[in-house]
Amino acid sequence: AFLMKEDNPNQKYAAGEIRNEIKESLTAGACAFHTHVRDSQGRHTLELDLYHEVIDPIKTRLGQDVLVCGCPEGGDTVAESLRPILEFQGIIEVAPITVTAVNLSGDFSVVMTREICQTHVGFMQEAGCKPEMVLHNLGDLSLAKRWLIDTGVAKKPYYFRLAMGNPGWGYIEDPDSMFQCVSFVVRELKKIDPDCAIMIDMAGRAGLFLVAMAISLGLIGARVGMEDALYMYPHKDEVIPNNVSVVRKAVAMVEALGRKVGTAEDYRKYVGI
Repeated sequence: AFLMKEDNPNQKYAAGEIRNEIKESLTAGACAFHTHVRDSQGRHTLELDLYHEVIDPIKTRLGQDVLVCGCPEGGDTVAESLRPILEFQGIIEVAPITVTAVNLSGDFSVVMTREICQTHVGFMQEAGCKPEMVLHNLGDLSLAKRWLIDTGVAKKPYYFRLAMGNPGWGYIEDPDSMFQCVSFVVRELKKIDPDCAIMIDMAGRAGLFLVAMAISLGLIGARVGMEDALYMYPHKDEVIPNNVSVVRKAVAMVEALGRKVGTAEDYRKYVGI
């Protein structure tokens, strides 16, 4: 929730608007959703009432036919960051954990330490929430392995998401650099565990090209939308108009390339829930 209307005027701030974006995306073929909530100025917040306003009506309507991905980050303390996971225990089934320091903009950075990362993952697993180890940079491979895997903190099956492409988060400036970067990371993760689940994220300049790459590599899926991306494609400056537009294009690519669109139960099976 760091991209603002100044970056893309199509961004939504109000909880009701965000909920409608999710509903449209699920109707278009998505089986899961990841959401943040924002205050009236569009800033990231962990206000639980706003999360309830977004999540509750959707879960009431769809139940187990949708998987909810939370985000236990962005608070001033570990406890504050993890409040949504406890509040929505049994509802938020997966959640990302960043294993690096990332600079989201000129004045907002997230710095993760070994102790904080291990605490997050341990708490999530105790609460029945599957950790999604997020790799923003090539060095995150080493951090995830040393902090979470070699120590036994993260439990199998391992689940990773590649979110490379935003400025400073892994160098993806064009299709060629995207293919080189992502294929390298996928190969290295398979060395760590051949059976790990890998999701790929439409981040930064990579755009929808990453969806085709995820399908071609046989990864479990792709996360698309307006959280981590401004542009639809890496080769032109076409901003994303709304979330459902990228979901529709992703579904069309899945079907055109001979795969099928997964269900929430497929998602659970692949990540070991």
